[in-house]
Amino acid sequence: MGGQTSLPAPCGPFQVGYIDLMTEGSPTTSSFIRIYYPAPANTCTSEPPLWTGKNCKVGMVNSMVACIWNWPSWGNDSEYLGLDFARKMLSPSCYAASFNFWWGYSSAQNFTIPICKAAPIAPHAGSGWPVVVFSHGIGSNRYTMSQVCYQLTSMGVVVVAIDHREGSAFWSFSKEGDKVEEIHHLFVPVDENEYKVRNKQVNHRCEEVIRTIETLDKLNQGKPVPNVFDDSIKTDLTFLKSSLDLTSHLYLMGHSLGGATVLLASSLDARVKAVLALDPWMFCLASQKFEIDKATLVVNSEKFLNRNNLRVIEEASKSITDVRFKVFPIGVHLSATDLPSVFTQTALRKALGFMDEVQPETVTVELNKIIWDWFKNFIN
Repeated sequence: MGGQTSLPAPCGPFQVGYIDLMTEGSPTTSSFIRIYYPAPANTCTSEPPLWTGKNCKVGMVNSMVACIWNWPSWGNDSEYLGLDFARKMLSPSCYAASFNFWWGYSSAQNFTIPICKAAPIAPHAGSGWPVVVFSHGIGSNRYTMSQVCYQLTSMGVVVVAIDHREGSAFWSFSKEGDKVEEIHHLFVPVDENEYKVRNKQVNHRCEEVIRTIETLDKLNQGKPVPNVFDDSIKTDLTFLKSSLDLTSHLYLMGHSLGGATVLLASSLDARVKAVLALDPWMFCLASQKFEIDKATLVVNSEKFLNRNNLRVIEEASKSITDVRFKVFPIGVHLSATDLPSVFTQTALRKALGFMDEVQPETVTVELNKIIWDWFKNFIN
């Protein structure tokens, strides 16, 4: 065991505060989000949150097993060096046992995120802080891409990461009165029903994006938004009143299935100004007609490039010229997540598809530069 025990510190001029917010209701009527916001530079982060959440390990194992033995259509797999070995030599239960063993030798159980719960929000200029709503991919949740979120926040942006609850996350839950509903990862066989299931998921996710924006609008107006998240600190959310610029600076960003989610959702709210899609996985929208009508940047890691994914985006963006494509020559599909930082052994990283030849720490720094360079064109 040993090694690093925290993700890297925020690199921008601000520290980062956060709150987890769950509104009451079923997964089809409520929201579950983590709000990252700029905090004063002198904010103390002596008690950072654990990266792992409740049911994290079990959920991750289940979602990884689901993907390995039912690899999603249009998802490249060349960077997952241990994939063939796992399928040929291990059963799903043996793979789960092996992952659990390596989990014990990682820093995952005590790994922390360098952000501060319920910190004061930094003063803003103008109409409020710019807002980016973030959508995660399959087998992730609101905190598995923490670095992407809090590093952008440290530059002066409120980032709101959604915990999607239609079965794509590795685990989640909802609360309605005294009833708690657990939402486990949905096993999706690669058969004639795969598209139908994935298409239903991406449309559910779009509804979650819109509900998130509506919740943020209420917070910005100072309206009461009861928080039912099981938390030792019940934060007065009115500190966010008039702090969010949802009129001039609302943006969407997503990774993988989250990339497809934000591309579809962007046309559903006129306030959205631009979209950044990281390795968007577009199989879920292969047969659905939709239109991209906002300035968009699509960033693909080289090994995730798939002509089918690009074709769907090109078809949807025929009526707009401001859709740009960028190939990121280093890193792999999962380099953008926090997973490589948790599992630091190089051999394990390569086997699980967390890295190619360049160390993930370098990849993350370069990717965050691309993200900030894109957004600051609009923010500044």
